Amino acid sequence: MTKVDIKQLIKENNIKWVQLHFTDIIGRLRVLHMPSDRFLDGKSKDGVGFDGSSVGFASVEKSDMLVLPDESTFLVLPHEKNEARIIGEIYDASMNVFPAGPRHILKKAIKAAATRGFDEIKVSPEMEFYVMAEHDSHEDRIIEQQGYFAPPSLDEIKGFRKNLSEMLSNSGYRIKYHHHEGGKCQHEVEINAVDVLSAADYCVYFKYLAREIARMYDLLVTFMPKPISNDAGSGMHAHTCFYKNGKNMFMDEHDEYRLSQTARYFIGGILEHARGIAAIANPTLNSYKRLIPNFSAPIYIAWAQHNRSTLIRIPARKNVDVEVRNPDPAANPYLLYAMLIYAGLDGIKKKIEFEPIEKNIYQMSERVKDLGIQKLPTNLNEALEALESDEVLCKALGEEAIDLFVKYKQKEWQQYIGETTDLEYRLYFHC
Repeated sequence: MTKVDIKQLIKENNIKWVQLHFTDIIGRLRVLHMPSDRFLDGKSKDGVGFDGSSVGFASVEKSDMLVLPDESTFLVLPHEKNEARIIGEIYDASMNVFPAGPRHILKKAIKAAATRGFDEIKVSPEMEFYVMAEHDSHEDRIIEQQGYFAPPSLDEIKGFRKNLSEMLSNSGYRIKYHHHEGGKCQHEVEINAVDVLSAADYCVYFKYLAREIARMYDLLVTFMPKPISNDAGSGMHAHTCFYKNGKNMFMDEHDEYRLSQTARYFIGGILEHARGIAAIANPTLNSYKRLIPNFSAPIYIAWAQHNRSTLIRIPARKNVDVEVRNPDPAANPYLLYAMLIYAGLDGIKKKIEFEPIEKNIYQMSERVKDLGIQKLPTNLNEALEALESDEVLCKALGEEAIDLFVKYKQKEWQQYIGETTDLEYRLYFHC
């Protein structure tokens, strides 16, 4: 997308306003509206100043920051009249790239992979979410944990999901399918693999667009990892693959798993750093209520082919990829994909390898310790400690980003452990 292309799209679509999007350190979307005239007269290149302290990027005394539009991301919004979107990059007041900018961190990871000969990284994100009625009851006929591929007669949200998918298609994404997921009010839309930066941009855009379309149907969308106690949690599985000169570097047709040695080392790196990655992949207090047995979410650090009880699965696909199953939709996708890249590269560099576990690990709990299978963290604080003790991940994220992220999440943990809940009153009030 060039300046000429943008000007042409603005004129052809009578664009009046351009939404400038960026995320804060935890992945929350931030938006400001710019008049389209700034793009027509070339002033958009100067960016927009904002208060970095208000989004958690800077202290009050050094809070002046800039967000500059990335022209390649200009998109005419399919659901808005006379509006477009563009993604911004974060800079400090001296026009230096902000080192803790999430999109910048992912770009650095992509460059690190390129120096190792991997000139393209493709990701296919799976976004699961819950849809709930704002004013009346929907999907009462679907039983908890039995909604997977529910037919239209029961799936009352099909119209919303279809409209959302069409809007995504109009935005340039190739839809694989959409369907009702396992939870009573749970849904999923999948797209074909795209380059890793576009995949991260997509995740942010998907959450934005899903909420916007839901408003038209008097519905609420939540990407909370575990919104209903006894029902399925929502994941954001990442199907990942490294390429070199157009060749899938994870595939070996002569291997029993169709996996190259590079892929096995990549898997080894993810598993080696899985506990630290969890702080990024599962960044909320609620995330760890999803990572429990019997709800199809991984808790054991292992890999296998076709095995959904392991952290990493090799799906039955013609074009091999590696599916990392613990991330959830609360994760900042830029930081998540950066961590997967750096951990995978570390595995390739150090030739880290784990043997596959083909059995259902949930049913072999008595043998887990004997086999040396570790578990993911059981709560946010444990994950943060694992992240801070992982030198590879800390170096990859950078001191400033680690400091901002961990401090923010530690505040959530402190608030959580100091909160007296209704359950505690029920259990202990009369003790």
